[in-house]
Amino acid sequence: MFSALRDYKDSEAKFEELKQLLMSSAKVGDSIYFGKYEQDNNTSNGKEDIEWLVLAKDNKYFLLISKYALDCQPYNENKSVTWEKCTLRKWLNNDFINAAFSEAERAKIPTARVTADRNASYDTNPGNDTNDKIFLLSILEADQLFVSNSARQCKPTAYADLKGVWTKDNVHCDWWLRSPGVNDYNATFVSHGGGVSDYGIDITYKFSAVRPALFLNL
Repeated sequence: MFSALRDYKDSEAKFEELKQLLMSSAKVGDSIYFGKYEQDNNTSNGKEDIEWLVLAKDNKYFLLISKYALDCQPYNENKSVTWEKCTLRKWLNNDFINAAFSEAERAKIPTARVTADRNASYDTNPGNDTNDKIFLLSILEADQLFVSNSARQCKPTAYADLKGVWTKDNVHCDWWLRSPGVNDYNATFVSHGGGVSDYGIDITYKFSAVRPALFLNL
């Protein structure tokens, strides 16, 4: 109700107050709202609240992933790379984080140790662990943190759709993971059907979607 009344008296403040209460009580599998990003492809009405799925929770942090694919980017602009050096990692921790979060919100996102998880099917060098605020899930995390293929399926926003993301029958899209595929020219991804592709796809492919992940300090 307060969200619908944003411009009326103190409805914006009430909305933010209730949003914080809902966030603190959220459980694994719930959705919370944090940050804003262009999603409806109508810049005249400003950015929209980002909906996140709670993948894990302890006494101090949420592990979140965006419910919808928020953008469309290649994993890397050139051939042969690891997560540590790819252009998508740089974009997430510079362009995206500054576009999506206020200074106060960025302060709630800790710098996390992001592990260079190996692809169990191929002996491809995953590179080194990194320290990131925003990251992609690894192939291991995508397997373990979702209960089924259908739970991994993802729809893009209208904005991501305009950016060129490929969808199956205009519904679900493929989305990047950070782990390497069959070689360092390929990166793994989750397909439109929700399956995890350990073989991967060419890192310069421009039509896979981006689902950012982050830890949120409670």
